[in-house]
Amino acid sequence: MYWRLDKRPFSSELKGGNIKGVQVTVPAEATEGLERDYYTAAAQGMLAEQQLADVLRVLGEAEVPTLVIKGAAIGAFYPDPALRPYGDLDLLVPQSCLERAEAALNRLDYWCSKPKAWWSDTLYHLPPMVRDGGWLTVEVHWRLEQEGAVGRLPTRDLRARAVSWEVGGQPAFRLDSVDMALHLCQHAVVQHRTHLGLRPLCDLVQVTEKWDWPAWELLVQRAVEYGLSRPVYLMLTLAERALHLTAPARAMSTLRLAVGTPLPDGLVERLLSFEGEGATRVPLAAVQASARGTVSEWLQHILWHLFLPRNGMAVVYGIPADSPRIWLAYLRRPVDLLRRYSRTIWGVLRGSRKARAAWQQEAWLQSWLAAEGQQGRSPRGGGAET
Repeated sequence: MYWRLDKRPFSSELKGGNIKGVQVTVPAEATEGLERDYYTAAAQGMLAEQQLADVLRVLGEAEVPTLVIKGAAIGAFYPDPALRPYGDLDLLVPQSCLERAEAALNRLDYWCSKPKAWWSDTLYHLPPMVRDGGWLTVEVHWRLEQEGAVGRLPTRDLRARAVSWEVGGQPAFRLDSVDMALHLCQHAVVQHRTHLGLRPLCDLVQVTEKWDWPAWELLVQRAVEYGLSRPVYLMLTLAERALHLTAPARAMSTLRLAVGTPLPDGLVERLLSFEGEGATRVPLAAVQASARGTVSEWLQHILWHLFLPRNGMAVVYGIPADSPRIWLAYLRRPVDLLRRYSRTIWGVLRGSRKARAAWQQEAWLQSWLAAEGQQGRSPRGGGAET
């Protein structure tokens, strides 16, 4: 990632110079590559902004209250939106407005790319809505986490604190900066187990960069209230180590007391290793199952993830749920999962240090996060809107 704080051409900034007393010389080919990437990202950002403005316009005409979340909203915190590209448009609407939102997007030729039944019953957003011509996909959420996930961000609270914004001349709303930071931590740690690399850490640095103490105090209060103190504490620790984010000592001390359990030695360094494509893949469903209390609960969890309902198998394999071919997918499913995770499972069985370390890390993180969820906090404001 590169940082650009003004509008001067890259060639005058990077070919050579003195930055904080250090002589810098960058090869011309690297400068040219960065410049091409920057202007490509800037052009894509302008197209994405216009697309988002069109989407917000039709949703406004349909009287659907809409919050812009994730990439497009996070980009507003960067000094230059071209520094924060994104691959889809994520929106949060009340659950009672889903049909109106979908119908409005249909008028712009966006259509759900997958059957809705399984998505609606299992996940927390409509299937990605696509439009011909290379446009970004649109994901319409009605809540920000799956049922049973660690922590909760009640949509009533988020909507009440939303801040006004403007996208391509179109009025818009996004999360306030504290809620944005909470969602970043929840998404990166709870949903993706810190496997998203540096991007969410960079996002967290940008969102919190201009905070004063009251904002940090609010972050701590809401993190504890919503059962997110552990994801927030872990993300702040990672950002401090990797990107020198400086959270106030009082905030970190309060979070550390709320967390209770210290982070194991070496965990932060392992999480920051970012092994990329070669990383050891651990089946999260198996890790979650191993934390179940009884054998029957363990078996039920494994079977539920192994053999999805017919609507789920239809989504995974692109077969109509009422087709006889769906039964062949049930034969294929164990083979596909074994192919995906066999390297890790075999490594664990034969005592591979790397495979066992990856499994133990995921198992520890699972139990550590779940411990906060078991404390029985009831977030103010309830759950999803109706």
